[in-house]
Amino acid sequence: MRTRIVLLTVIIALTSGCYLPSNFTADLQIDRSGRYRFTYTGELTDLSMVRRISRDNLEGIPLQKRIELTKRDLRRDKSFKNIQHMGKARFRVSYQRDGNIIAEKSFNFISPNSRLLTLKYNKNTDEITMIGGRPNEKQANALKKLGFKFQGTLRVWTNSRPKKFNAKNIEPRGQLLVYSWHLERVLQPVPYFVFKPTFLK
Repeated sequence: MRTRIVLLTVIIALTSGCYLPSNFTADLQIDRSGRYRFTYTGELTDLSMVRRISRDNLEGIPLQKRIELTKRDLRRDKSFKNIQHMGKARFRVSYQRDGNIIAEKSFNFISPNSRLLTLKYNKNTDEITMIGGRPNEKQANALKKLGFKFQGTLRVWTNSRPKKFNAKNIEPRGQLLVYSWHLERVLQPVPYFVFKPTFLK
């Protein structure tokens, strides 16, 4: 038990973000002008809550209060459509956000400090970049020892012409191409997709 608490402390101390995504499907639909819709359906594990449960043996009313605290934290982002507690520190969530990255400049999911995905526009290079996030090696090793798994599918649906990307699976869907990454290990190469926006004249 003490070893588990120490490992969780290592993970949380190294990052301000404490959510681990798993068993998810994440879709980024983005057109060549930068308009996008991002959806996520899957699980999030609140690692700080795992530590509290392990350290304080939370149950009953104290556990319910901690569950509500996590729900309130996630609901600060109004794009979370559903948050369901699944047991212990796991939550099943659905998320949908619509926007224009040219105007917004950047967007992070889950948060700037706990990133599964970052979408950003660089005015100097006139490039839109989607890049995944992951824990560093020390965090990843601690997560592995604790038995946590990071797995899911990330897809980019677009009519843009990428400048560079590292997706291995590409499928035509109507007028769009779908670029897919199957994420199975915390330390596998992060997904990325870069293109220059174009606008209808």
